[in-house]
Amino acid sequence: MSEGPDDEGRAFVLDLLAGRCRAQAVSTAAALGLADRLAAGPRGAAELAAELGCDAPSLQRLLELLAGLGVCQETSGGRFALAPRGRALRSDALGPLAAFLGMPATWDAWSRLPDALRAGSAVAFERAHGAGLYAFLGRHPDVALAYDRAIDAYSRAETEALCARLDLSAAERIVDVGGGRGALLVGLLQRWPRLRGVLVELPHVAARVRPRLESEAPGRIEVVEGDYLESLPRGADVYLLKHIVHNLDDARATALLRRVAEALAPDGRVLVVEAVLVPADHGNAARLLDLEMLVLTGGRERRKPEWRRLFRAAGLHASRVEPLTPQCWLITGTRPRVGRGQSGRAIS
Repeated sequence: MSEGPDDEGRAFVLDLLAGRCRAQAVSTAAALGLADRLAAGPRGAAELAAELGCDAPSLQRLLELLAGLGVCQETSGGRFALAPRGRALRSDALGPLAAFLGMPATWDAWSRLPDALRAGSAVAFERAHGAGLYAFLGRHPDVALAYDRAIDAYSRAETEALCARLDLSAAERIVDVGGGRGALLVGLLQRWPRLRGVLVELPHVAARVRPRLESEAPGRIEVVEGDYLESLPRGADVYLLKHIVHNLDDARATALLRRVAEALAPDGRVLVVEAVLVPADHGNAARLLDLEMLVLTGGRERRKPEWRRLFRAAGLHASRVEPLTPQCWLITGTRPRVGRGQSGRAIS
């Protein structure tokens, strides 16, 4: 007869399961813009409810939970103030990401994770919505806008880190592959004034962002419509793939990197920004993102040796694999220089 769970084990599992409540409460707070409103000063639930069109007693319950999570603080007189850690939930920080992750489009897809695990190659998002993520976004502009804002919010720290880490002073042209609304590309162009940029995106994304990007960097940015799995502009000094390769299985990831290698200028670089998995018993945020990819796109995160194998299979040399932010790494690739004494080993 097997032993039943002890009290500690039960409490542990129940706390894990409560994560869905915490996540949705935080997402709802972001969708309502609570952090932005509380940043202006303490407010009461009734006052906030009147502004937001919410039921005051229900909003009071949400605020009390958020106070327990450390997002806000309850003050004297039943008012709520934004806590220091809650500032990250503002619309100019991670608020758009939090709001998107609680939308039905993503929330419903996670409910199909058991089906995706049983089917192996089936994507949970497709099972929930009848279409892949990017096809779905093309048909639902409101969700696409929320997605773009979420990606921009997540990418702000990466843009700052790349501008601080890279030296693009000698580069003339950079291609941002699947760069969304172009926030990272614009940031790099602002940092290096002589650089010209190309954004490659699907037609529905390109049409939406082209007017804004061309006004933000007149004469220095080109928006190219197309599927980057089929074709890429050729001859650039730098090709940037930020959180793109993890959308793909190994076969398609290799095909994309091979296409980049073929398009790359002889002395050019490919810059891949992705999470890197560490041993499972260490635990890291990349494991969560790995399942997110399984649910949304059927893709995956990878270990350092797996990245090196992908690069080699695509005809590239992974010259550096290094941390960029606490959440992601920078993998730099070049064409192998045959006959110049290069060992083929990547720097870890």
